[in-house]
Amino acid sequence: MIQIVYTVQPGDTLYNIARLYGSTIQEIVNTNNIADPNLIYPGSVILIPVKEEDLETPPGSIIYTVQPGDTLYIISLLFKVSIQDILSLNNITNPSLIHPGMKIILPRDAINPFVPVEPGIVHYTVLPGDTIYKIASRFGTTAQSILNVNPELEPRQLKPGMTITIALPENAVAIYIGNPSKKMVALTFDATYGDNQTYELLEILRNNDIKATFFLSGIWLINYPDLARAIAAEGHEIANHSYTHPHMPLIPLPEVRNQIVRTDALINNVTGSGSYLFRPPYGEYNQAILNELAALGYVTIMWTIDTLDWKNPGPDTIINRVVENIEPGAIILMHQSAPDTLAALQTMITNLREQGYDFGTVTQVIDPL
Repeated sequence: MIQIVYTVQPGDTLYNIARLYGSTIQEIVNTNNIADPNLIYPGSVILIPVKEEDLETPPGSIIYTVQPGDTLYIISLLFKVSIQDILSLNNITNPSLIHPGMKIILPRDAINPFVPVEPGIVHYTVLPGDTIYKIASRFGTTAQSILNVNPELEPRQLKPGMTITIALPENAVAIYIGNPSKKMVALTFDATYGDNQTYELLEILRNNDIKATFFLSGIWLINYPDLARAIAAEGHEIANHSYTHPHMPLIPLPEVRNQIVRTDALINNVTGSGSYLFRPPYGEYNQAILNELAALGYVTIMWTIDTLDWKNPGPDTIINRVVENIEPGAIILMHQSAPDTLAALQTMITNLREQGYDFGTVTQVIDPL
């Protein structure tokens, strides 16, 4: 079977989509774990299974429907294929002439990020240092629940790269603070706009032997892939900050998913790092968004201290906000392009260390042990 990556349009029904591509409603429902065939929404990305003999395409190919804002460069990053392969497969002579709604063939070795999720289930890839207890704590479940869902799993044999299944609790939660029993704090940086001063910021962190967590948006990854790779190469934690930095409660849930999935693919394909942490733009979310994020395998991370550095309040104000409100487990929100943050960072680090604080990534700070 060939899978067509299709974005639902206004007025679409599964019946019309199935007829258009020679598939069936049931095949589309089964492939995408659709609970109610009558409820599909514009902006949803679904996979349509089509018999290979029905299309003049190489066996095992993926057919992708171009979305607004796409370029061949973006598509190549999303699916981890070369632009040249896309050009050759589709006989495209002018790369600038692709347009929304256009269908392009992707090579069979393309990595399809738009894989449907199972309701209430996460397939989680184990990270270095993970334990069953740590994983359970992040997702608001219990170690026993994870073991029940994975009956052949031996906790002591848990290894990075393994995939385990997690049954999600009914309502996911956002994390605002880490483990209060450890005198450790997390420096976090949101990156959506600008490439100024990022290398200087990385130098300060390197000189102080600190690993931070960077929440990267998709548009930032597209514009500054070398910077993203530099952040990952320094050993910092990479996290998801949406694709276009929208007000997420104002967009449909299918578009929320699209925002996360696209950025997740970019993080993996640009930096080589996996990601399971998400920070919502503007700190805006609702319960439905939290549950959607959890279903995609993401833990929602907020903050304990907001430096408000985007307002350019001055380095001293930023330092005072942090120092006066610091507490064990604090997650500190900053922006990598805010000039006052760069000016304040070294003094902030020195001051907190003088108070006996250590620094870690968000994963380390929220670690329950």
